Amino acid sequence: MRIDKLKAELSKAREKAAEWQARAKEIERQITELENTEILQMVRGVAASPEELRELLDRIRTTKELPQMDSAKKEDFERENENG
Repeated sequence: MRIDKLKAELSKAREKAAEWQARAKEIERQITELENTEILQMVRGVAASPEELRELLDRIRTTKELPQMDSAKKEDFERENENG
């Protein structure tokens, strides 16, 4: 019967989809693990104290936030950081 054949094919397709979904999650996990390892290696390679690293990361975060500020606020912020 054609319906039974299609139901069986659908079942197999769903099983394959579940396998691919699991594989994709595993690959994502591996990528995250490798990225974290790279980050740790870079951080350990920097001769800086934890406080200095924290300050550096804060500066990076601040720099990423600057494009969202309007130009006047950005100039004020940059002037403040130059002086202190």
